[in-house]
Amino acid sequence: MLTIRLIMKNKRKEKRSCRLIFACCALLLFISANVFAQQQVTVTGNVKDEKGEPIIGANVIVKGTGTGSVSNVDGDFSLVNVPNGATLEISFIGYLNQDVKVNGTKPISIILEEDTKMLDEVVVVGYGVQRKSDMTGAVASVNAKTLENRPQTNIIQSLQGAVPGLNISVTGTNAEGSSTKTRIRGENSITADNKPLIILDGIPFDGPWSEINPNDIESIEVLKDASSAAIYGARGSNGVILITSKRGEKGKLVVSYDTYVTIDDPINFPRLMNGAEFWKYKTEALRNANTTPPTESNPEPWMGSMTATELRMHEAGMDTDWLDLATRTGFKQQHNISLRGGVNKTNYFVSLNYTDVKGTAVGNQFKRYNIRFNLDQEFTSWFKFSTSTQLGRYDRSGSSASFSRAFRMNPLAEAYDAEGNIRSAAWEDSSEAFSVNPLSSLNNKSNDIRSKVITNNVIEIKLPFVPGLSYKLNTGYTYQNSSWKQYQGMDTYYGARSNGILNTDDWHSQEWILENIITYTREFGKHRIFFTGLYSAQSYEKEGNGMEGKDFPNDVMYYYQISKAATMSGSSSYTKQNHISQMARLNYSYDSRYLLTLTARRDGYSAFGSKSKFGVFPSMAIGWNISNEHFFQASPLAKVVSNLKYRLSWGKNGNEAVGAYTTLPELSTFNYLKDDHTPSYGFYPSKLASPSLGWETTQSVNTGIDFQLWSGRIQGTFDMYWSKTNDLLLNRSIPTINGTGNITENIGETQNRGLELQITSNNITKKNFEWSTTFNLSHYKTKIVNVGLYDADGKPMDDVGSRWFIGQPISVNYDYRFIGIWQITDPANPNGQQDSNYRYSIPGYMKYHDKDGVNDITPADKEIIGSAIPKVTMGLTNTFRYKNVSLSVFLNAQLGQTANNWLYDVSHNSYRQNRLMVDFWTPENPTNKYPKNSLDTSVNPMGAGFYEKTDFLRVQDITLGYRIPQRWLKKISLNRLEVYMNIKNLATWTSWTGLDPEFISDQQSTPQVRSFTFGLKLDL
Repeated sequence: MLTIRLIMKNKRKEKRSCRLIFACCALLLFISANVFAQQQVTVTGNVKDEKGEPIIGANVIVKGTGTGSVSNVDGDFSLVNVPNGATLEISFIGYLNQDVKVNGTKPISIILEEDTKMLDEVVVVGYGVQRKSDMTGAVASVNAKTLENRPQTNIIQSLQGAVPGLNISVTGTNAEGSSTKTRIRGENSITADNKPLIILDGIPFDGPWSEINPNDIESIEVLKDASSAAIYGARGSNGVILITSKRGEKGKLVVSYDTYVTIDDPINFPRLMNGAEFWKYKTEALRNANTTPPTESNPEPWMGSMTATELRMHEAGMDTDWLDLATRTGFKQQHNISLRGGVNKTNYFVSLNYTDVKGTAVGNQFKRYNIRFNLDQEFTSWFKFSTSTQLGRYDRSGSSASFSRAFRMNPLAEAYDAEGNIRSAAWEDSSEAFSVNPLSSLNNKSNDIRSKVITNNVIEIKLPFVPGLSYKLNTGYTYQNSSWKQYQGMDTYYGARSNGILNTDDWHSQEWILENIITYTREFGKHRIFFTGLYSAQSYEKEGNGMEGKDFPNDVMYYYQISKAATMSGSSSYTKQNHISQMARLNYSYDSRYLLTLTARRDGYSAFGSKSKFGVFPSMAIGWNISNEHFFQASPLAKVVSNLKYRLSWGKNGNEAVGAYTTLPELSTFNYLKDDHTPSYGFYPSKLASPSLGWETTQSVNTGIDFQLWSGRIQGTFDMYWSKTNDLLLNRSIPTINGTGNITENIGETQNRGLELQITSNNITKKNFEWSTTFNLSHYKTKIVNVGLYDADGKPMDDVGSRWFIGQPISVNYDYRFIGIWQITDPANPNGQQDSNYRYSIPGYMKYHDKDGVNDITPADKEIIGSAIPKVTMGLTNTFRYKNVSLSVFLNAQLGQTANNWLYDVSHNSYRQNRLMVDFWTPENPTNKYPKNSLDTSVNPMGAGFYEKTDFLRVQDITLGYRIPQRWLKKISLNRLEVYMNIKNLATWTSWTGLDPEFISDQQSTPQVRSFTFGLKLDL
């Protein structure tokens, strides 16, 4: 027993010794490993792509630090003093990021995989989506980030300069930002509408852009060429803009709140005369024009032309700045809440938007209330339902000050009476054109409310018996109701002369569309096909009623007293239009190298003649992914050019821009007295039938190249196009014995050509700093080929009366060219430049270019002056990010346009209205810029305009944002918190001296504004 105990005791000692030895060894290993891990080592390595080609400029960063390096031309990199065991993060544009752990000084070999998600980006192309790599047409995309960087009430203004070929001109400033003109690749039609077709979530949208909530937009696609737009056939000749709203995503519910306030400051006021300058200008003109000799009792006979108000204002040293009174500091505020998420088979997106805008014109305002509900419900693997519904209420109530009057109003007139009330007539002038107070309209009682429902509901069935075959029923319905009422009371100019005027206009419209869509997709081997078939029916109906009443007992009930009017008149209208369409489209791809798109659409439109209600619009396009060819991948060029695709397309599109009943005959009433002198009326034909009237048809060819350099560090697209539009909708003169002097027919032809370029460069892509640049450029030129007039030899002739010239653009400046002022030192010209009414060579009068050289200024001397459309439009956007700070700077430019500056018009040489302050000619000031000060407008006997270049470069948008670090947000349970500031129209460089170089169509509108926006975005 003793022996056994001793043996057991010895064994227990051995075990304790082993445990001790094991613990010591483990401790030594841990210490050694820790020391080894903390050891600073030099790391070398190489970065290649999946083809074995070195990647130049890949970022290699020690994760969690700012230490990093960049791979060289051979893909090699080196890092010193790297903690052993640290993690390296390797990244490059167009490739998936990769993490590698450092293991001593062992060289690291990295192979980056292409980001196929980026390469196979899905783009909306109408009636479906398509891989970007498979696209054959000219389609440009704008994502939500672009809209966020340029906050606007009206989304179309946010797109200005963002898409080559999409030309957006801001023609004025109002509360809802609706004074814009949108064109895709210029204008093909002479008299018909040239605006693009807008598709919102799959159904046509024909309302103001301001009725769409920018926060709801996920993406915008612009279909520019005929092949892309051919799926919309009869309405696609002016291009198509597809707007897709946000949809829910599976995962945690995300609640977002977006708000901003904007201060709008009116800028670029033209230099009009003040009171003292106007008094001098008027008295000088009156002295020169007055033929009554002065006497002792009447030393200044011209003073009889001065009114009591002018004399009182002048003697008091006072004047009125009408533009200042008509403008104010504008203010906008927006609040937007959205809920986005998904559970199981249900995805949803809900948003509520409130926008309140007080425009810079006094009295101008706009309020928008929008609710959107988007739902995607998958009932089974083969049955799905979705809806996109928007409810809106838009308030445009109120009357603003009249800027057309404010620009012309006498500065020695008065805005308010002694009690501070707005005067209906600002001074004593017999003509309402000169006397109506620009502020008088502020006393109007106006109510303008519009409500709208837009809903798109889709049922999608994947037919199980044929894989890849699906059926979609797309139903859209739009209903809108508008109620407008205005009462002009006794405190207004016109109301005071009629004892009150009441006008009402109420209308409602409804539009429905029903589309049956079949799609079939299949991939087998190297082949991929995508077929779409469509049968569509659409109807639009509008009914309206209006009333006008005059002569009311008082103003107490303003627009609620139509029954009390002494005289009343009414009007009513009704319109209905129908469409029916069929469409087939086939997309084919072989080995992701060779691409083909074939499309044909047949459209019928009720407004066209009985002989031409239907039209067929075919198109085809091919694409070649050159960078996917084996010979290209094996060439040295593949090291630089990572993606290269060529596109070529041809197609026909239509323009149906005629109203309902245009092709039908019309009768008008003719009032007369019978033999017994009782009143009666009869009818006469005021419009003839046009049974053959049909679509304008545009054929176009587009060729383009898409490219990426250095794996996407530089990427871009270049397109050239040629189009021809036939069967223009023009009026042809006919003998008036028919009851009317003209008839609308399909006659005439135009041509258009242009080019577009867009390049994006990712200049710097570091962990903490990024800088990218996007530049785009557009140029187009339209010319008239035929307007339906021919000479004796059968050659097309100009329509000079309409200013349509063969070989020239649709819109031209056609006028006498002003070349200076006749000077006293100029030789007499008794035989030239004169007619029976005017002696043109009088010193101080305007001098014109004698185009035909016959020493006589006649209509034959008129010429085309400059280009009435911009020759080049450009946009440049630079985006910077440093850690959580972002900065976006957008510059917009326009070149090559010439326009008449209306503010210089000599018809303003009138003692009855204000005008631009100019440098008048005098014998002592023999300038060549402007004629002499004279009430006689014969100083410009031929009525020539004053033309200036509208070229400009504008710093249009600057957005500075800061995103609060995520580690701070966790403490307050927020996923995102971002604050930003935006400045619009910070600076403009231009030689144009008018209101604004973009406002050429209306130089008497609300001035341009400089906006300062402060916003906040947060996600829960």
